[in-house]
Amino acid sequence: MEMMPITDIIVQNKYLRTNTNVDTLIESIENIGLISPLIINQENKLIAGGRRYSALKQMGREEVPIIKVDEGDLKEELISIDENLVRKNLTDLEFENCLRRGKEIYEKLNPESVEEITIKDLARPSKKKVVEEELNEEMMAQTEQAEIRTFVKDTAEKTGLSERAIKAAILRDRDSSHSVKSARLNGELGATQANELIKLPQDIQEEILPYIREKASNVVKDLVKEVQNVGAKEAIEKVLAKDPLTTDFRAIKNTTKRLNRSLVKVITENRFVDGPEREDALKELASLKSSIDELMEFYN
Repeated sequence: MEMMPITDIIVQNKYLRTNTNVDTLIESIENIGLISPLIINQENKLIAGGRRYSALKQMGREEVPIIKVDEGDLKEELISIDENLVRKNLTDLEFENCLRRGKEIYEKLNPESVEEITIKDLARPSKKKVVEEELNEEMMAQTEQAEIRTFVKDTAEKTGLSERAIKAAILRDRDSSHSVKSARLNGELGATQANELIKLPQDIQEEILPYIREKASNVVKDLVKEVQNVGAKEAIEKVLAKDPLTTDFRAIKNTTKRLNRSLVKVITENRFVDGPEREDALKELASLKSSIDELMEFYN
């Protein structure tokens, strides 16, 4: 195995994670040694093994085992992506971006493997379709027909994820608007909500996003259906009409109308009374006025 001074290795790779905690990895290396060497290209740039590099550096290793490759820029980038995909410490957005970029590179290197992924791939297959696919696979095996190896199939084997999950992740990275991705990063949306939003053009996603932040997936699903049926403006109005706060304000409006009618009637007809009923009514009116003043101050 070739050895190289660790100071000669150039770390300029956006896919590498050299700033993560490597205490457990250091302990593993001390106990059983380094299982996989670092992978570098002909320019001594680190392609794969960012965490191993960090661990060896912290351990004070002056020389480290390496494998040097000369595969060209695209293949070397794909090697970096492959290592990222089998790691568990990527964020969802980072993972999805790696999948989309990985597919793009894989298909440039293997034009025969190009596979179109559309929103229809998010639909769960029926039991009948699953059975048909299993039968087709058996027939393919029996007739020894060569199956084209796509990026999705290759990645499913490496990661253990379903092909549907991989396709959905690629679609989310490809079709989500910038604000939708930011909302997911901030924890205001999940992958399930994003799966619904990407059924719409990105400009429409931006328009309706303020109304579905932190909303349940069924609310987002219903809104997306409404947008597809009647357009964004009318769909948003329907969502607002169902909003509990909007319902409260509608109740305030209707109650205030009835109260105003009663007050006008009492005042114009001089229908004043003495006794506890009047005192109680005036106290309630004073309390109401205080609440109204506070509300008006808030909106002014």
